[in-house]
Amino acid sequence: MKKIYLIIIIIVVILVIGGIYYFSRNQKSSAPQSENQSSMQEGITREGIMDDFSGKIADISPASPVLGGTWHVNRFWFPQGVDKDFYVEYEDGHIMRQILVGAEDKNNQLEYKMTAYFEPGENDWVLKRGEDKFFGALLDLYEHSEELGKWVKKN
Repeated sequence: MKKIYLIIIIIVVILVIGGIYYFSRNQKSSAPQSENQSSMQEGITREGIMDDFSGKIADISPASPVLGGTWHVNRFWFPQGVDKDFYVEYEDGHIMRQILVGAEDKNNQLEYKMTAYFEPGENDWVLKRGEDKFFGALLDLYEHSEELGKWVKKN
């Protein structure tokens, strides 16, 4: 009698482990892409844009860094449901700026076009040039995690 209980317990444990393995495997393949990997029609991801753009901020910023500094990207803000347009907050250790940028995939190369330029105001960013076409939109915030070595969604 005790052997039957032991066999039943072993079978149940095997089935539970197999079910967990099967479920976790199917979740990974059928789940929508993570927020960081939200893909555009061309297959470009938000994370890919953030990595690429971070190295190009000096070329795209309309302002020059002060005191011989270099620009460093602090945060990206993507309007919810939008992957090609984003706000970029950046600084050089002395001053901060923000721009609204649109990304476009041309021949497997990302090209960027600034559509708005902001400077810090008393309580928020002040539009200095261009059009803020996402004013008031809900935004997804991304900051770079040095521990993980990637951009991480914060909200």
